[in-house]
Amino acid sequence: MLKKFKKEKDRAITKKYKKENGQSMVEFALILPILLLIVCGIMDFGWILYNQLALSNSARDGARFAVVNTTPTNRIALINSEVLSVTPASLQTGLVITITYSNTTTPLLGDVTVLLTTNVKVLTPLLGIYYSNQQKSIHASVTMKVES
Repeated sequence: MLKKFKKEKDRAITKKYKKENGQSMVEFALILPILLLIVCGIMDFGWILYNQLALSNSARDGARFAVVNTTPTNRIALINSEVLSVTPASLQTGLVITITYSNTTTPLLGDVTVLLTTNVKVLTPLLGIYYSNQQKSIHASVTMKVES
C-alpha cells in the first residue's frame, strides 16, 4: 500500500512539472524587451558621456593654448589646429570651433572662450528615436583668463 501511494505521489509531481515546461520561456519573453531597453540605454549613455568628456577636454586644451599663445597674429589658426589635434577623429566631422576674446583690441587684457559644437551618432536605434538623424548635438565651452 505504501509503494502504491508513493508511485501515485511521484506521478502527481511529474505531472505538475510537465505543465510548466514553457513557463520560463514565457517569463523570459516578457522580461527581454525591458532588459534590452536598459542595456541599450546604458550603452548610449556611456557613449555620449565619453564623447562629451572628450569634447570638454579638447575645449580645455584649446583654451589653455589660447591663453598662453596670445601674441602671434595667426593665433586663431593655431588654436584651431591645437583643438583638432587633441579632438578624437570621431568628433572632428562637423566640429564647429568658436574662439572669442572678451577684449578684442588687446587680447592680453581679457578672457578667451573656446566653444566646441558637434554631433555624435548614437549607437543604438533606441535613442535615435528621440534625436533627429540618429545624432545628438553636444557642446563644450571653456573660458580662461589670458596670461600676460
